Amino acid sequence: MYGDFRNASPPPRKSESPCRLALALMKFFRLLLPLAFLLIPRAIAQSNPTVTTCGLPAQGTVVASVTYTLTADCVLTGTLEAGQTSVTVTVNGGGHRITGGAFILFRSANMVLNLNNVTIDGGRQRRTETILVHTLNANSVSFINNRAGPAVNVTTAANLTNVLLDGNSSSAFALGGNGSAVHAGANTAHVWQNVVLRRNFGNGGAISLKRGATLTTNGCLTLSGNLPFDVYAPTGTTWTNNSTGPCSGTIGNGAAAVIASPALMGCGLPGPGVLDASATYTLRSDCQLSGIIIISEDVDIRIIGNGNTIQSSVATYHFRTAFTSSLRLENVELTGVRFFNWGDLRGDRLRVANTGGGVIFNMGEARFINGLFENNATTSANGRSFLLTWSAYRKGFTSFTDSAFRNNTGGLGVLQNAGATIELNGCVLFEDNTPRDISGSVTDNRDTDCDTEIVNPVIPVLLPPAKNPPPSDSPEASCNPHCGSPPIPKQEACNLKLGAIGVICRPGGRVPVAQVWRIRPNPDGDHPPAVGTFMLAVNQPQVEAVAEGLVACSDDGRVAVRTGLPPEIRRLFELSPKYEEVLKIPRRYIVFSKGPTWEGKTHHVVLDRFLNGQVFGTVDTYDGPPGGDCVKSQPAAKTIPLPTPAPAYAPFVQPQEAQPDGSIVHIVQPGDTISAIAVAYRVHQLEIIMNNQLEHMGRWIRPGQRLIIRERGG
Repeated sequence: MYGDFRNASPPPRKSESPCRLALALMKFFRLLLPLAFLLIPRAIAQSNPTVTTCGLPAQGTVVASVTYTLTADCVLTGTLEAGQTSVTVTVNGGGHRITGGAFILFRSANMVLNLNNVTIDGGRQRRTETILVHTLNANSVSFINNRAGPAVNVTTAANLTNVLLDGNSSSAFALGGNGSAVHAGANTAHVWQNVVLRRNFGNGGAISLKRGATLTTNGCLTLSGNLPFDVYAPTGTTWTNNSTGPCSGTIGNGAAAVIASPALMGCGLPGPGVLDASATYTLRSDCQLSGIIIISEDVDIRIIGNGNTIQSSVATYHFRTAFTSSLRLENVELTGVRFFNWGDLRGDRLRVANTGGGVIFNMGEARFINGLFENNATTSANGRSFLLTWSAYRKGFTSFTDSAFRNNTGGLGVLQNAGATIELNGCVLFEDNTPRDISGSVTDNRDTDCDTEIVNPVIPVLLPPAKNPPPSDSPEASCNPHCGSPPIPKQEACNLKLGAIGVICRPGGRVPVAQVWRIRPNPDGDHPPAVGTFMLAVNQPQVEAVAEGLVACSDDGRVAVRTGLPPEIRRLFELSPKYEEVLKIPRRYIVFSKGPTWEGKTHHVVLDRFLNGQVFGTVDTYDGPPGGDCVKSQPAAKTIPLPTPAPAYAPFVQPQEAQPDGSIVHIVQPGDTISAIAVAYRVHQLEIIMNNQLEHMGRWIRPGQRLIIRERGG
């Protein structure tokens, strides 16, 4: 009845068609859903971040070129960066400031950043860099206070016009590093017009050029107080300097282009600041240093201490020297004073004491003669109580000659060598230092039989009373060789002793003049100032006029100045191993001689090349009056009135009676020597030296000085 329906189509059902449609739509939307989630964020990201009340977004990603106009100072909470496409961001600062942000303020290899009339202030926060973009165009912009990384880092070019880069620093130290102000990466190009680089510190210098980088400087250019370099431009880089000179007026975002040099303090030392010109400073009293003194590239500074003290309680590196600068310290005590040295640091007759955190961080060259370094300390487990030297800048050389280290504590030891060179010469002593004297290797050239007592090498300076002479470079102040003494210049810097019978004064000036005085005790006691008789003065032109031989001498023949080393003096130097090598180097010597004493001894002070140069050495001979061959040709020496006439020759030492308590104190008289005093009291001269802690085996004693011959009850 129904037939065979297995091959027949079933009749349609009314509900089947709508269900199939619904299922199909569900499958379609299921496929679209993931795509929708991908498309929605892309649509949202097409908008630039929202601008805050100051006129700049607090952070975010910029996807389209934009100009921001600041209406107030801005504090970023994060980084402003570019998306996947190249954008140009322009900030018209209106004289305002941008600071804040955890790390980089502007960052993207796709961003061209235009900055106008704005200050980028790093706020001393630690950052890898402050600006890292493709191209920077900065006009009337100040980059200040960026720390740990460069202020500016670009992948292609930095074009700066009327820009100040001041007070930026890097915490890394390496030759050719990233620069503290600008990192000029490989194959980048930089064109600058009217730029000031000032007080940028660390790494490869203010700007460090990498291989293939080029820098062109036009207009004015100021380089001041940048450490260790102003611009580090090694082989493979190009610095074309078309600048016309330092900038003036205002620079950057309204800052001063010139900062005044630090004024002299009452003690004679400049206050904190940047030293851009070579100078000699003579201390008149103790100095309190309250900040940092920076010595710029190619600047040479000399400090004559006159036995005074420079001290500080500020925890910092107080003296900082650029790579090609120099700092010389002579006859001065240092308390709490520290050094960060990239240049040439030299000390002669120093006492350095009571300083924390390590005294010297040396990446340059440092040489010390006649130093006492005691009671310095560090609390850092990996630090040093006195010196850390290393060769990050291909230097890091330090030498100590005739010096002593006592009671220095903490860290890895007194002297810490990190791949550089420490050299010990002459008599170098270590006493009661903890945990050790030396960490690392040293070149040990010390005398094997050294038994010198550890004493303070700093000596109070005897300053004769001042006069008002003609300038040292006036016609009256110069004359031909053997014409007698020029008029007496102002007496200062009298810090070289000829035993206890004379003093050499070497004041500064365009034409240096050196004087010799026969010194006398102060009638009121054994403290300076004392009075004396002027014996002789010579200036540099006089010295240069004599190739080798006598320059001038005093009227009595007891003082003479010569050029060259007479054979008997050279032989004495040749007996000492420390002079063996230096005597092989041709050099010009200036010899000041005075004597003889009652025992026939003549004292000689030998200078290297210049009247205000380094002391090469001192020796004594027994060969009669040093200027006996020119006595008759000399006019009378000019004198300052004395309480009593000066004797022609030093008298025998008159022993003094014991005090009521049994002690014996000898007051040094003109012409006294340690050996003569020892003979008078029938004691060994070493007893006198040890009882009074005399420096340099008693070579420097002065009239009026009190020497203990015997303790009370002895």
